[in-house]
Amino acid sequence: MYQLRDSRWSNFKSTGSMNDHYEYRKCRNECTKQTKMAKAHYFNENLNNNISNPRNFWRTISNIQSPPVHSQPAAVKVNNQTLQHPLDVANAFNDYFVGCATTLIAKLGNDMQSERPHAGQAPTTVQSPCITQEFSFRPVPVSVVTKLLRKQKMKYQSGPDQIPAMLLKISAPAIANPVATLINESLATGYIPKLWKTARVVPIHKSGDSTLVSNYRPILLLPVMSKVLEKCVYTQLRDYYQYWNYLTPDQSGFRPNHSTTTALLKVCNDIQAGMEQGNLTGAIFLDFAKAFDTVDHGILLEKLKNSGIGDRTLTWFQSYVSDRSQYVSISGSSSLPLPVTCGVPQGSVLGPLLFTIFINDLPNVCKVSTVHMYADDTVIYTSKPNPPQLEAVLQEQFTEVEKWIKNNKLFLNTDKTVTMLFGTAPKLHKLQNPHLCVGTISNGTLTTVTSLKYLGMWL
Repeated sequence: MYQLRDSRWSNFKSTGSMNDHYEYRKCRNECTKQTKMAKAHYFNENLNNNISNPRNFWRTISNIQSPPVHSQPAAVKVNNQTLQHPLDVANAFNDYFVGCATTLIAKLGNDMQSERPHAGQAPTTVQSPCITQEFSFRPVPVSVVTKLLRKQKMKYQSGPDQIPAMLLKISAPAIANPVATLINESLATGYIPKLWKTARVVPIHKSGDSTLVSNYRPILLLPVMSKVLEKCVYTQLRDYYQYWNYLTPDQSGFRPNHSTTTALLKVCNDIQAGMEQGNLTGAIFLDFAKAFDTVDHGILLEKLKNSGIGDRTLTWFQSYVSDRSQYVSISGSSSLPLPVTCGVPQGSVLGPLLFTIFINDLPNVCKVSTVHMYADDTVIYTSKPNPPQLEAVLQEQFTEVEKWIKNNKLFLNTDKTVTMLFGTAPKLHKLQNPHLCVGTISNGTLTTVTSLKYLGMWL
């Protein structure tokens, strides 16, 4: 099979035929499937054969859960000081990763405190749901839990509980019943164990100076058991919002049958339609700073309640977002855990859906323009015959969007938020100054660009 795969790859490289590429992909996928099955069979057989031999049994477990090796920094610089002890390095990384969000929140100051919504009052204009039935959790069958356990990816690294996904996968028939009991007890009581809300963070170098913590990306590893619980909740919550058609059609992120392709098609087709009508299209591309990490939990819970989540079920979501913490693991040392008081958990199953709900009502404030979003990548645009009309509409809409952002305690990077003017070449050449003048609440002016990379494509 592997020789056949390599042969078909060589054939495709020589012909360039898409049919040959299709045949190669079929063969490659079959090889991947057989490799995974062989690994599972190997470990399963080893565990069964060594039940009476503890040393060999736990050696096999160690082989299952050994994580891939990433290069770890030997030292980092903080405040012109070089830290070399692994524990100091781990603490420096954790302080930075947690501090990114808290520093932004601190910038709000007393101004946001004075504008904070009263208890029980929606923080901003919220989409009115046409929902006549409250959402509540249904018991999760053992068969569903068994299926989720068996679908765990073998390469997934273990979280703070050090339970590898492989172990849960191969022991699914034996542990599905008690795991289902734990999950249903959590849904019924609205309580999630603290360990399941703790993340182990592994810093991964992006680029640049390897001694600067700002040049690293945090990869959060959650307990596999918590992800099984989240998948059960996600399925029920997603089906609920789909049934009531609650999610805005202006969102392409984290939705079935939607992608960056659908977002690009929507925006580009609307721009093209404006050109065909002889109009210019003005657009504002918003740049949120740490949008996922700065989601306010109080506002999120209020929006969940407004979307039809019942009080008893809301208790579970309150437990989900509260009392979370994270620590950095590096070179065999672990930092002190720090509380995470805002944001939706990175690497979680529920996080993207919760963020989608949080930002779901943003298009409501743009009543005379079009909005399209892919997660937090947001563009506001409209088509008019001339720049003055475009500027008037975009200025009005942007002012409303800035108010929405402030009310929802998110952060707009105005230095990276830009405007862009689209039109046919003859139409643009007639303009003496092909720029858009859109001001910010803080009396700044957005930059106008002539090219921009949007969702991986240059416009």
